[in-house]
Amino acid sequence: MKKWKWIHKWFSLVLGVFVILWAVSGIILNHRNLVSGINVNRNCLPEVYHYKNWNNAAVRGALQLGGDSLLLYGNVGVWLTDTAFSDYKAYWDGFPKGVDNRKINKLFRSKSGQVYAATQSGLYQLDQNSARWLMIPIDLHDSRFLDITQRAHKLVFLTRSELILADDVVSPESFSRFELPRALNDDGKVGLFKTLWVLHSGEIYGQFGILLVDLLALILIFLVVSGYIYFFYPKWIRNRKHKAKSVKTQLSQLKFNQKWHNKLGIWVVAFLLLNTFTGMFLRPPLLIAIAESRVAKIPFSTLSSPNPWHDKLRMIHWDDKAQYWLVGTNDGIFKADANFQQALQAFDSAPPLSVMGINVFEPVAEGMYAVGSFNGLFLWQADQHYVRDMITGEIPKRETNAGSPLGKHMISGMIKLENDLLIYDYDKGLLGNKIEMPASIADEPMPLWNLALEVHTARIFQALIGDFYILIIPLFGLALLLILWSGMMRWLKKKKLIFK
Repeated sequence: MKKWKWIHKWFSLVLGVFVILWAVSGIILNHRNLVSGINVNRNCLPEVYHYKNWNNAAVRGALQLGGDSLLLYGNVGVWLTDTAFSDYKAYWDGFPKGVDNRKINKLFRSKSGQVYAATQSGLYQLDQNSARWLMIPIDLHDSRFLDITQRAHKLVFLTRSELILADDVVSPESFSRFELPRALNDDGKVGLFKTLWVLHSGEIYGQFGILLVDLLALILIFLVVSGYIYFFYPKWIRNRKHKAKSVKTQLSQLKFNQKWHNKLGIWVVAFLLLNTFTGMFLRPPLLIAIAESRVAKIPFSTLSSPNPWHDKLRMIHWDDKAQYWLVGTNDGIFKADANFQQALQAFDSAPPLSVMGINVFEPVAEGMYAVGSFNGLFLWQADQHYVRDMITGEIPKRETNAGSPLGKHMISGMIKLENDLLIYDYDKGLLGNKIEMPASIADEPMPLWNLALEVHTARIFQALIGDFYILIIPLFGLALLLILWSGMMRWLKKKKLIFK
């Protein structure tokens, strides 16, 4: 049992601070709405998080208002500029406080001239007289809107799970919620990645599950802190005794920590082992092994929702020539009939998409689309089974089919101008063209939630060790598994439940 004692002691001492970081960041990630108003100055972060050349998904797209007026939108909110990009003015009056609340997924101008914004914090309409955004109140479980489009006089607003239909001139009476029918190829299963994701976060059992995982994180923090106390207190107590000082309080604290470290640890060790194991597979390289795997839905969980598209929808577009809807999802791109009455049909020729979702879907010619994600940017003509990489001109290889996490270019946005096409890569920023990013935009802070995500995924360490950071999650995850397992083995040995 000496090996278990050595592992539990020294692995915990070295990794304890990092375990606390992951536990705290995990709690923040589980409560995005609560921290959405808190920002972090990018100058306090590694240089990779500074805005340079429109990187870090600063821009997702642009909406032309008329003349040369252009609304630039993305993670930096909304900025009024012109087609020459010569001047910029913040254009987010009306959005809630905090950068996270003004992240724009789509701006759309309807046929009647109304301007709408699909945002992280809800659906908004622009009052063009006051240049102020007004929230459109819709009672939804998830207020994240991803896309907006229009067919005839009907507006379609897309959330992560359903459609909201409304008249062109929006009024509360015109709203109707609509769930899409399931797909023809729906096997009744769900991606293993999604299953592990909701298990790890606790979302699998809704708010109760999230709070349970939060409690596990708090217990894990206590286990680390109490372990440090158990290691350092004895020496402190000896020093106080040597100086003839009272040690009664310190002995009481040491006894309390030792007792509850053992009790809480053994009570929750199985849950902590599961949570650590699932988290290891949510990032490359282990993610690659499970990205395309599908498993049965866990009964009585959020995964078994009667809505077959729960948390899967990402974009929607009406093809006027072909007379069908194009629906982008986590499972690929599908064809839907005009009234969403028939089962959706998957496009076999669809471009490869990252599991992280579609960031670009723009018509570039009749029946031709530019489709972009962290797997690259592709020119796609569905009816002709035509797919080409827009940057390299290559035909995508089979091994880069949907589910592959990253491609050579991590496309985060695109702007289609009359005589130009601006393409934005998450890491490199604006590709090919040179448009200076003004300091007023580059100085935009980072949401606390996104900083927590960078810590939790270990990307924060990329500035120190480069691409080797992707090994942190699997290696530290393995180390934490050993810490938890060795602690359990020591407890079982102490209770004489095992004899080796």
